[in-house]
Amino acid sequence: MELSFDEIPEDLWDDWVWLVSPAGLMRAVEEESQPILSSSYQVTSTYTINLPKMVLFDLMWSSRLEVGENGVVDAMDLHRTVDRNPNLILDSLDFLLRNYPLVLRWKLSPEQITDLSPNIWDDISEPPDLLWHVPQELEGMSLDLESLAIDYFNPFIPSLRRLMVHRSVIGVISPLKTLDHVRMAREDPDHVMREGLLTSIEELRSRGLIEVGEGRVRRLTEKGARMIGTEPLSDCLGCRCRVEELLEYELGGEED
Repeated sequence: MELSFDEIPEDLWDDWVWLVSPAGLMRAVEEESQPILSSSYQVTSTYTINLPKMVLFDLMWSSRLEVGENGVVDAMDLHRTVDRNPNLILDSLDFLLRNYPLVLRWKLSPEQITDLSPNIWDDISEPPDLLWHVPQELEGMSLDLESLAIDYFNPFIPSLRRLMVHRSVIGVISPLKTLDHVRMAREDPDHVMREGLLTSIEELRSRGLIEVGEGRVRRLTEKGARMIGTEPLSDCLGCRCRVEELLEYELGGEED
């Protein structure tokens, strides 16, 4: 694969360095560990939020998306004036979290997935909090790290349903602790997530990347639009997974 490196414009450099790793404005929440079915493994997911990027991400899509007679369309306009506040930005974060659960699947080829019969996942339209299910054809198969795929995505969206990806799913683990933090931040003015969001908005304003009025985020500036064109925002929500093997120790001796 050919790699290319685009130079960061000089007038964006300091703001870009800050945006990529904003000190004090990253929030990480580790979810509860979950044993994987009857295997000897457990998984633990951690969600990391870059709050300044989350503000820009929300503002970008709020500016671009328009609701019309034909539904939601992408107007591709980054300079529209919108009216966003911390609660609306938290709602966007809530939406992202609900659509990026930890998903465990069997590693199967598209042909093998097509051959799987309908199962419990056919009746599910959005990620559950926690659910395990083994397709009937795969019962009894050995589950190890070689046969297991771990991803973060919504396996039940229509395009993936047509590909029947959901039928290879054996488990879905939603980010309940992270969602709790986000929802508490909507109600608690002193919550660390909300405080970080407010600080991010002020920092973005002071750097000339967004316009703010009466405590509400109004629009991207020209500089902010250039920043978005320079630095991707898709990693405003990061997810990683730790897999551990559960070892059983056999104790021996009279005093054990």
